[in-house]
Amino acid sequence: MANKTINFTKKINVSLQPTDLIYYLDTGNNKVQLGSCISVAEDRLSFVVNVLSTAKPPQDNAYFMFNKNNVIHSNGVLGYHATTTFKNTSTEFCELYAVNSEVNLSSK
Repeated sequence: MANKTINFTKKINVSLQPTDLIYYLDTGNNKVQLGSCISVAEDRLSFVVNVLSTAKPPQDNAYFMFNKNNVIHSNGVLGYHATTTFKNTSTEFCELYAVNSEVNLSSK
């Protein structure tokens, strides 16, 4: 595996961080895994990727994308039960329009 710097003319998405998996679309619009992100430049105009030995080099102007490593970046409610309390201390009228939750299986 070798490290490669990928440069851009526009800023990279702020969610990209080291350990994220980097992909690109080849000329046939097939998603190809390039490797894992090693670092992101402070100006967010480039990142360094640890290129997989099996990955083909991306063509010029390739479309890049990334996803979080699910092993490292797991989040959400874990377990079988969660309790929440919503408290409004305002004396003004207000409404709660929606409450959402992200649930992950913690055992199987």
